[in-house]
Amino acid sequence: MFEELVESFLNFLFWEKRAADNTVEAYAQDLQTFLVFLADREVEDLSEVSLSLLEDYLQEQSRKGLTPRSLARRISSLRNFFSFLHRKNIISQNPTKLLDLPKIGKNLPNVLTVEEVETLLSAPSSTTPRGLRDRAILELLYGSGLRVSELTSLEFSHLDLENRVLRLWGKGFKERIVPFGQSAQEALITYLEKGRGHFQKKSKNNYLFLGPSGKQLSRQNIWHLIQKYTLQAGIKKRVTPHTLRHSFATHLLENGADLRIVQEFLGHSDISTTQIYTHITRKALRRAYDQAFPIH
Repeated sequence: MFEELVESFLNFLFWEKRAADNTVEAYAQDLQTFLVFLADREVEDLSEVSLSLLEDYLQEQSRKGLTPRSLARRISSLRNFFSFLHRKNIISQNPTKLLDLPKIGKNLPNVLTVEEVETLLSAPSSTTPRGLRDRAILELLYGSGLRVSELTSLEFSHLDLENRVLRLWGKGFKERIVPFGQSAQEALITYLEKGRGHFQKKSKNNYLFLGPSGKQLSRQNIWHLIQKYTLQAGIKKRVTPHTLRHSFATHLLENGADLRIVQEFLGHSDISTTQIYTHITRKALRRAYDQAFPIH
């Protein structure tokens, strides 16, 4: 019974709320943990779930070593799940309304320096189809600030090579136009002319970037290729697809781009989401000042 309700909620997230795959997966993991807790407590009806029971669950999770950030995600999962049940009249009261979120320090996104980006972009081979593909992927992730889901979903209809722009649909199917630079343009042209045909198999499709089987690349494919080239480039930082997106935004702001323009490029619905990058640039300015004026 509980499993069916969770599955219904996850389908609602994916099909109606258009939540990202990794978001749905995170909610699924969190709620599965909660169902195990309910089974241990022999709870057979969700109407039996009270605020005190929820607090017991969170205290148990904390004792197991969960960080405040992980606990906050557990609470978010519970809030959304019980809110869904309440709207569907499956429960009469939402017991999560009074749950307090733990205080979490805001972590600044990890970013690469311009020199590190250049080293990373030059890591793929310029003589193999895979290298040409991977160079084009890295160029677009950094040069347009794409989300990895946007990159793996790119089709020929999204690409205007001549004018160097992408037509994208991000979260909530919101359309936006994102430019890319000459370096990315050249990498794309070379890949399309000399690399993509190597991956194109009998089952043709319109995805821009293909794997060895001729099918659309996955998030995991992109993550692994970035790890490979990070290691190859000798970069010691932890680098993910989102690191390149963060670096794109930070470097734009450091070079004088307007915050609202960066917001538009990234596809953020709320400018407060974009404002985190201003903290990075202020930190860089502080460091540069301190290096120039060591005695204050």
